Parts: sequence; C-alpha cells; structure tokens
Amino acid sequence: MSEAQQEQSFPLLGPVITIMSSTFRHSKSKNRTLKVALSIAVWLTMLVALLHYTIYGRLVRPKEPTIHDNTHQHEPSRSLLPRKIWQIYLAPPNADKSSFEIDAEQVADAASWVARNPDYEYVLMGDKGAEEFIQQNFKKGSTLSTILRELKNTGIKSDLLRYLILSIKGGVYSDIDTEALKPIDRWVPEMHRKAARAVVGVEFDRLDGSDWGEVHPDLQFCQWTIAAAPGHALFRYMAGFVVSALEAFVREHNTTFAALEATSSDVMKLTGPTAWTDAVFQQLQRHQPELTSVRDLSGLTEPKLFGDVLVLPIDGFGMGQLHSNSTNDGSVPEGALVRHKFRGSWRFDGSSR
Repeated sequence: MSEAQQEQSFPLLGPVITIMSSTFRHSKSKNRTLKVALSIAVWLTMLVALLHYTIYGRLVRPKEPTIHDNTHQHEPSRSLLPRKIWQIYLAPPNADKSSFEIDAEQVADAASWVARNPDYEYVLMGDKGAEEFIQQNFKKGSTLSTILRELKNTGIKSDLLRYLILSIKGGVYSDIDTEALKPIDRWVPEMHRKAARAVVGVEFDRLDGSDWGEVHPDLQFCQWTIAAAPGHALFRYMAGFVVSALEAFVREHNTTFAALEATSSDVMKLTGPTAWTDAVFQQLQRHQPELTSVRDLSGLTEPKLFGDVLVLPIDGFGMGQLHSNSTNDGSVPEGALVRHKFRGSWRFDGSSR
C-alpha cells in the first residue's frame, strides 16, 4: 500500500506515516525508531476500532430489562392493615381466673388464622392479657379503665376490648368461632390497598324479606370480624359511644358497672352489632353524604370503598347463612374470606340474662 493510500484509509494516522517514511529515507541507522513508530501505528488503529465499536453499541443496542425491574413491575402492593391478628377469650364471670384453662376445642379454628397468615403476629388475649392492655393504655381511675375492670358481662367486655385494640394497635380482630378461608393479604382488592384503612362486612341484608326484630331492620354489619389501621376515627367514635351508652344504662337501671345485668338483646344494642352498624353507617355518611339509610347499601355484590372504609358484601364475612343471599350450598365462593360458626359462647356463660 502506498503512502497516499495509507493516508486515505487512515486519515488520523497520516502525519505519523509521513514522519515514519521521512525517517526511513534519511537515516537507515534509525531502524529502531521506525519499529517503535510502527508499533504505535498498530496500537492507534486498534484503539480507533475499539472506540468505534463501543460508541456504536451504546447508541443502537436496546436496554434490556433487569430482573429487579421485572419483579418490581409485578409485585402487588401491601395494604395499610398491620400484620396482627387478635382473638379474645375471657373466663366466665363465676370462674376462678387464677386456675381457669381454655378448652382447646373452643379455639380449634385459631389454627386456620395462623396457617393462612404465617407472617402475621397472632395474639389470643385472655383475662391477664386484657388487664395488661388496660394498664398500658388507660389511666387508672379513668372511665374506660373502671368499666373494663368492673364489668362481669363477657359479651360487653369483649366487644369494647376489640374496638379499643383496633383503635390503638390495628390489625384484624376475629371471634374464636371463625375460620380463616383466605390469607388476609388478599382481603383488600389491589385497587384499594393504598386507601382502605378499615374493612367491615355485611352480616344481614333484609332485601325483600321480613324484619328480624333483634337485628338492625334493613341491614346489619357484623363485628365478629373487623380489620383496621390504628387510629381510625370509626373506633374512637365507637369507644365513646359505648362509654356513653353504658353510663346511661347504669343510671337508668340504678346500678353499677360491676353489678350490671344485661340481656343478649341489651348487649346487641349497647356494644354489639346494632350499635356497631349505627357507628359504621355514620362513618360512611361522612364520606358519602348522599347515603340516607343503611338500606342504600342493600344488595351489595362487590367490595365497595367509602372514603377509607371498605365494605364487603354478604359472602365476605357472612357466607353460609340461610338469608341475605348468602352462599349456602356447601361451596366456598371466591369472595368468601371468613366462615363464622355462630357458637356465641358469651350467651351461655352466665354473663347475660
């Protein structure tokens, strides 16, 4: 290849080649310098080719997705509910609390909650745990502390405790006669997980049927299973309502908290699902003022979000019942999260008349 051809092929190396040729013509004694120059030329040629390949590759090669990016795109978001499960079992009022032992059969369904939610903290609160909870969270001599320590009715006490636990600690509360059917992480639909801070379910929906008397006339929310983030306004309101209702009941019957006697119907209205339904509906109205009655929620077939309260249709927490369009053919519908077995131990432990 001539000098002119070399300069045309590698214009950047032209000056180097010219210098090399001149050196060769005028001094044969400088062969060593020529070899060095040739080596430099070869290395420069390789460097130019390498730079060209690298720059071209960066410009035209598409970015390949990384494993991290791909995983992040499909990872479901977590709900706002703390990973805690609470259940309560209080000794009957006439039992010796120092020696009382829970019948294992009464809490057999607790295994379903642990098995389906392995990463959750599980607490079965008894009388000792209830006392510790009261000491840690309520000033001695306060109205709440007095009520919780003096009450003998396990139904009323258990009701009030669940509202206070969810208000302060958050998580999921469920009665001991309930079976977990689905993991709690799947309770809240993906689209609502960044907003839902409380989950409630329908227990009774009259639809076109008759009034059931003891339950709310048109629609009732269950409180055998409830989920919430701590500090929710619904539970602060409910705790205040229960205190006021119990104080009024004691005055009306000229009695004390320690001597209070209540029928099962009284319990339903003071602290149970009747009172709970009124509290929940008031909270829903705050988010959707056009609601005029619980009847407006009748016939719900899908979970629906009202502000930060997620309301589940009848099968969510109330499948297997013979009313309210509850699935009762022996199958477990996709939307069923909990099965309630209606043992109602508080009705038969001597607490209520």
